[in-house]
Amino acid sequence: MRYLLTALLLCLFFVSCAGPETVARDEVVNVTGYDFSKYTDQGFLITPEQYLEEYQSIGLITVTQWPAVNKTIRRVRDPDGSGYVNREEFHAEDINVEKAIDEIHKVATDMGADAITRFDVTPTSRMNGTLRVQGVEISGFAIKREG
Repeated sequence: MRYLLTALLLCLFFVSCAGPETVARDEVVNVTGYDFSKYTDQGFLITPEQYLEEYQSIGLITVTQWPAVNKTIRRVRDPDGSGYVNREEFHAEDINVEKAIDEIHKVATDMGADAITRFDVTPTSRMNGTLRVQGVEISGFAIKREG
């Protein structure tokens, strides 16, 4: 009996220590890129590099975008099996980085800039209750080019 109990405890220990199951998955390729041509067509420069010619400093700009968080109500079986209950579920919409780039461009032009240098896009997150929401932070140095 003692050996049976020991074997059972060892079995439970190894089962409980097992990590997540490994499964076969298809190859995934993620590509991230931003098209600045609509700003370039307007004579506005956006670059992650420094601007090496003459310019006037306008200001530093940071735009943080958070997606909307939506609530849905789902009817699920009551845990005791006696009927159904409503369960609130929350989910965040997808981030639209193009919208955030439009916003930093608008802020820069409103300040009198015709370029953003040291342009950077950084993922960020914050908690909304128990839901982690993914956002994006865009920053840059707004300048007015001379010449």
